[in-house]
Amino acid sequence: MKNIFFILIISFLTSCAAIHNVPASQNPNNFIQPNTTSSFVDQNGNFYPDSWLKEFGNPPKNANRRDYSLMKIATENNFQNKLTSYEELRLKAIKNRVKNKKRVIIFVHGIDNDYLVSLKNYNKARTYMNLNNEKDEVLNFYWDGLVNQSLFGAAKVWVSATTNSQLAGVFGLRRILNVIHDKDVYLISHSRGASVVLSALVNPSLKNSEIDLAQTHHVDFSEAEELKENNNRIYSIMLAPAIGEVDFKMDNEQLKIFSPQLKKMHITINNTDYVLGKGKIGFLSRRFTATDFGYEDELFNELNKTYSFLEKTDFTGQNSHNFRDYITNPKFIGILKEFKLGK
Repeated sequence: MKNIFFILIISFLTSCAAIHNVPASQNPNNFIQPNTTSSFVDQNGNFYPDSWLKEFGNPPKNANRRDYSLMKIATENNFQNKLTSYEELRLKAIKNRVKNKKRVIIFVHGIDNDYLVSLKNYNKARTYMNLNNEKDEVLNFYWDGLVNQSLFGAAKVWVSATTNSQLAGVFGLRRILNVIHDKDVYLISHSRGASVVLSALVNPSLKNSEIDLAQTHHVDFSEAEELKENNNRIYSIMLAPAIGEVDFKMDNEQLKIFSPQLKKMHITINNTDYVLGKGKIGFLSRRFTATDFGYEDELFNELNKTYSFLEKTDFTGQNSHNFRDYITNPKFIGILKEFKLGK
């Protein structure tokens, strides 16, 4: 009973403590010469169209999953075909953009990052990479990991962004992967961005309440297309992956089966990362999303018995969870060199 009281108090305090991560531009899905693609999706993985603010407006300030999404607004105002047509054209444009490239490098940020912070981190990571303007395409992926606005916003971000990351993977990133053919694809994620990546590769296990909520937004999880076998070579680099055992299990508790396109999943493990340890703040820490995959060896070692594609680098000693600190760590530069991405 005491725990319920505390949860109610925290729910009240966090009601307006976080906001949606929305584009700063009215042309958020774009191409930047010579070799950059920007892709920005909402909480359900739908792509923001040009001049989105005029038709969809700004979301409410409480970051409630029930109130705002592109498909909800489009469907309830009878212009959903316009949104889906835009998405189809956008995906065709990405397909054409990368068709002559050899490598596609996709950055995926974590929770509590707005567009500008994420862009700066993506650009910083690029400075350590050996990129060819003709042969390589860099895709900056942005999703609604929410943005913390106060001391009490962290709890709301953790809870609400969990489902956002899964739907962004299923309906956003996966659709991008499905228009890429016969490429070396590198997925570089931070924190809960690992959930976006996993959800793009194989369906997440969603609670019935989450599926029902998505349907109120006119998003049908059962209609999500599977990851296509496009003869890609997929390499996942997960920095501070804020995921747990549940993210690797199907509804029947069996481990998920990944596409043979996934060649490697290289993660960092850091038991001095305070955020991955969820602050050791008592009963609330057990109610947040599991983050032990990036925190300690135990889960990695257990999964490694099944998944031969797993690799790890120990970042223990770095106290920060910040994306910038992970990408400026010399060990990250070493990982890039292992994948022949580093200078």
